Amino acid sequence: MGDTLKLLAMDLGASSGRVMLGLYDGEILRIEEIHRFANSPVQIGGHLYWDVLRLFHEMKQGIRKASRVHGQLMSLSVDTWGVDYGFIDKEGQLLYSPHHYRDQRMAAYRSDLEALLPPEEQFSISGNQPSVINTVYQLYSDLQANPSLVEIAAKILMMPDLFHYLFSGAAVGEKSILSTSGLCDAVTGEPSSEVFNKLGIPLRLIPGIVSSGTIIGQILPRIQEELGIGPMKVIAGASHDTASAVASIPYADKSKAAFISCGTWSLVGMETKEPITNKQSYKYGFTNEHCFGGANRLLKNITGLWILQETGRIWAEAGEPVSFNEMVELAGSLDQAVALIDPNDPIFSTPGDMPQRIIEYCTRTGQPVPHTKAEIIRIIQDSLALSYSQSIEQLEELTGQTVSTIHMVGGGIQNELLCQLTANKTGKKVVAGPIEASAIGNILVQLVALGELEAAKVQDTVQRSFEFKYYHPTTYVETK
Repeated sequence: MGDTLKLLAMDLGASSGRVMLGLYDGEILRIEEIHRFANSPVQIGGHLYWDVLRLFHEMKQGIRKASRVHGQLMSLSVDTWGVDYGFIDKEGQLLYSPHHYRDQRMAAYRSDLEALLPPEEQFSISGNQPSVINTVYQLYSDLQANPSLVEIAAKILMMPDLFHYLFSGAAVGEKSILSTSGLCDAVTGEPSSEVFNKLGIPLRLIPGIVSSGTIIGQILPRIQEELGIGPMKVIAGASHDTASAVASIPYADKSKAAFISCGTWSLVGMETKEPITNKQSYKYGFTNEHCFGGANRLLKNITGLWILQETGRIWAEAGEPVSFNEMVELAGSLDQAVALIDPNDPIFSTPGDMPQRIIEYCTRTGQPVPHTKAEIIRIIQDSLALSYSQSIEQLEELTGQTVSTIHMVGGGIQNELLCQLTANKTGKKVVAGPIEASAIGNILVQLVALGELEAAKVQDTVQRSFEFKYYHPTTYVETK
């Protein structure tokens, strides 16, 4: 057995970022958090931006910390949320901080774009469920509002591609992150000339496209000098955080398995050989994105533990804090929910008094109204599990496959009641783990890119390295 390999995963979410160290000895992969930092958008002039220079600074501090403790590091890769991007000018400089997907500038141009490219046509081309936050809406709006950008901008780089560029100087477009944009062909993953031509967007703005797991260069010498480190490879991995999370799943039989990436949002899906872009898939609200290895992710975005998090925030602000463990215990003290909500109802989509909104929803739908904290929490838990179950049934219909196992990954799987309820509602076996799915998948893809791990052995490595819990449609939980 050789030396332990040391790799860094830069795992950025919409509210925080982490630099995670991967230690691989040829058999076992271990993950260690090195540096955590906030990711707070900045409001300027009525617009919302990502503080991209601060994020880059924090990632560099993570590299510095890791190298001081662990010595020479082999490589790094960045994964982030989808759809957002930055403009690079002809001199290679970032024009301005990237807009946040919740910025409202797209509202003025939405109807113009949809007249040129109707939503259902967008879906049939790109496989992406149309949404005003998608890159295609943002980019069209930027170029309409600022026509000079067409002359000034040389490229757009999606968020992980932008960070890879800042580290290495290599400007590329990685397939999994571009597959969230609405700009690419669902089948080929290449930019769609139809989309670009109809919207009048120059195709030259898209950089050269690379597959997930491509070594694109080394950390720039000036950054090595600044941080006091040696050379490190920069890898465009599975750069969309969900693609990284799915890369960590140890499937036994991928054709009969679904996944739920469970956190603030819940992503429910299956891996398929080809995109599914028929009318029924569009109607059900599914989207298609690229997987590491070239397959397709057919998935639906569901409001997840956000509702529970907001509920806890409201109680804490009222001087009645309830910890995560207490929430699970309270919900578990009841046999079932007194009512059910639709987690994706618009009433639950924005910050606010979730307990009161749940009461209002129950009143509006003629259901019993919750009177205790336990009843409110149990309604949220049961409703999420039911929503998962409905999405799994739709996946079975769309793919023609019967799902026997559901893999739940991400921080939400620490909510054991939700895992058990998911097994009960779906009637399927649930395999919960790993928790740090995005960071683990990020590291695994790097190892494959470096030739240190065969793609066919990724799942065995995950099984050996991490703990999983198995939930059956009963009350029995098996731990391995």
